[in-house]
Amino acid sequence: MDSSRSRTPPADRVAEIRADIASARTRMAETLEAVRFKADLPARLGDSVGNAALIFTEHVFDRVTAALEDEATEQHLVPSTASNESALPREADERGS
Repeated sequence: MDSSRSRTPPADRVAEIRADIASARTRMAETLEAVRFKADLPARLGDSVGNAALIFTEHVFDRVTAALEDEATEQHLVPSTASNESALPREADERGS
C-alpha cells in the first residue's frame, strides 16, 4: 500500500479526488468546445463569407452615395450651358436694339 495515502485521512482524500475530477471536467469541457468550433467549418466559412459580403455592400453603397452627392452638388453649382447660351443672345439683342 502507498505510504502517502495511509497518512491522508480518508475524508480529505475523497475531497481531493472530487476536486481533481471537477478540474478535469472543466478542462475537458473547454477542450470539447474548442474541438466543436474547429470542426464546424461550414458555419465558420459562412460567417466569413457573410462578413465579407456585408463589408463589400457597405463599400459599394458608400461610393454610390458619394457619387450621387457629387453629381447633385455639381448640378447646383455649375449652371447648365444650355440655359447660359439661351440667355446670351437675348442680352445681345437687347443691347443691339
